[in-house]
Amino acid sequence: MSCKYTCDGCGKEASAVHYGHGEWHPPGSWLQRVDKDGPQDACCRPCIEKIAEKSGKTGVVLPV
Repeated sequence: MSCKYTCDGCGKEASAVHYGHGEWHPPGSWLQRVDKDGPQDACCRPCIEKIAEKSGKTGVVLPV
């Protein structure tokens, strides 16, 4: 079984990381925000800013 993450900013795809407990996570260098509307995944800071512009949400993600 495998899982892919898709950047909501540019559409880039990458394999997810599996920690063995049924949990899938975005690749280590990716950024993710989760709120009541669900997750927003970005491959880089410029893409999280692009997502923020489109969604009207903040571009703030940790680490800052």
